[in-house]
Amino acid sequence: MRKDTKKEDNRNYGLAGILYDAVSIIITAIMLLAIVFTFCCRVVGVDGTSMNNTLADGDWLIVTPYYSEPKYGDIVIATKKTAARGPLVKRVIGLPGDEVIIDADDNVYVNGIKLNETYALVAESYKGDRTYPVTVPEGCVMLMGDNREVSWDSRFTNIGFIEEEYLLGKAQLRLSSDWDIYYNFDN
Repeated sequence: MRKDTKKEDNRNYGLAGILYDAVSIIITAIMLLAIVFTFCCRVVGVDGTSMNNTLADGDWLIVTPYYSEPKYGDIVIATKKTAARGPLVKRVIGLPGDEVIIDADDNVYVNGIKLNETYALVAESYKGDRTYPVTVPEGCVMLMGDNREVSWDSRFTNIGFIEEEYLLGKAQLRLSSDWDIYYNFDN
């Protein structure tokens, strides 16, 4: 008799039961994705050429949130409202208290040490509208794009230094527009 009851339950399950199960699975998947993207990582798209040749327009970045201690050379995403159109994807050049100088040949010096910027594209002198040397304020970082000729970054006073609280995260992986995955950003 038990087998008959089970068969009857399966027959009564019908379309409503199938829809209920499908909706439950979809809602569970969405909740899991929300948890992963809130606490583990985020996906951020690259829009523009300011980080060429390291990052290209259309690339996607896997970004770890809760980024509390920026380091020199890290590629970060900043969410501060600036004259730029949205989040900034830039490289950390200066940390709080650092003295930064950009000389006439576009060499960047941090605390008197010339940076070895093999990643940077520098076509012509473009120091922004700042007078150097500058000192990065406490609680802020100085960000610059790798494609210096077209990048709007901390060299311009309308972008300015970025408070650390506005750093959304650090780029960990890059998925290029041709679906290749890169683990470093040195090309």
